[in-house]
Amino acid sequence: MVNGAPGSAWASVRVVRAGAEEQRMLAGAPSAHDAGPLRPDHLFDLASLTKVFTTVAALRFVEQGLIDLDAPVSEIAAVGSGSDAARVTLRHLLTHSSGLPPECWLWRDGLLGDELRAAALRTELRAVPGEEHCYSDVGFIAVGEILERASGRSLEEIVAEVAVALGADSLTWRPERERAVATEEQPHRGLIRGEVHDELAHALARPSGHAGLFGSADDVAALARMVRDDGDGPRSRVLTSASVRLMSAPVIRAEAGYGQAIGLRVRDRSWMGEVDAVGHTGFTGTCFAVDRDSGGFGVLLLNRVHPTREGTDVSLIRRDFLRPIGSDGGESIRTTAGSETET
Repeated sequence: MVNGAPGSAWASVRVVRAGAEEQRMLAGAPSAHDAGPLRPDHLFDLASLTKVFTTVAALRFVEQGLIDLDAPVSEIAAVGSGSDAARVTLRHLLTHSSGLPPECWLWRDGLLGDELRAAALRTELRAVPGEEHCYSDVGFIAVGEILERASGRSLEEIVAEVAVALGADSLTWRPERERAVATEEQPHRGLIRGEVHDELAHALARPSGHAGLFGSADDVAALARMVRDDGDGPRSRVLTSASVRLMSAPVIRAEAGYGQAIGLRVRDRSWMGEVDAVGHTGFTGTCFAVDRDSGGFGVLLLNRVHPTREGTDVSLIRRDFLRPIGSDGGESIRTTAGSETET
């Protein structure tokens, strides 16, 4: 436990309102087996925060005219199977409303690499596109495939270009082991450090749109600032204001009660509490949220699955950390964990 949170490491950046000083904190160690202190350059497995960087890349392609948000993606790549698969659009994929299921479990049967990727892309739709919200890793694997085919470049190269524009200078798919924060100890893989924790991403064995990026608190803070600043980055404009509005305006409601915008959740009370924010979480313990009205944001990176994912819920810790955003706050962080469903 570190700061009352499960895992060995805590890295955070928080701004309670526009113009306020950034509050930064590092605590713990990169692994229970590594006595050295956590440093600013240590990289966390960002898990599903990868989806947000992928979303930014997709919207940049939309702005460039390489992809149409509302044209069937079958014009670029076949996604899903079933009678309605030809109706799936990029907007459906980015809002988890494509009808694709949450997961592809074929890695458990030994399917790997390109065969697994092809099988995931052929997954049968379980709902009509646009009618239901279903948080889907498969959908973001498809987004990565579409970006690659539309541009003729690798997803690694595409996201690296986004990282440069954001100023997320240490964002990477391939961290050095000693610089990476450890995640889970698993019977079949041992201690996971410097490799993606997500089983599907690991079995795919190549960069994927749903998980696999590693980054520091500063890398994720660069993303949060871009959302707060209406698309501006430290070196150039990353997205247009219109694209950032797409990331902030809910278009479908999840069964859990939050609004789903393109790439981001809106007012997800389970981990944002009462803050009127947009953001995302990651299974390994990562999250960020931005209050676009106040200019406050928070980035909290934990390795809550280290050494095990069992009994390591962090919803209350996240809510307490984010509570001061948009207020004159400065409330201290409580140190008891609640319950949540992690993504």
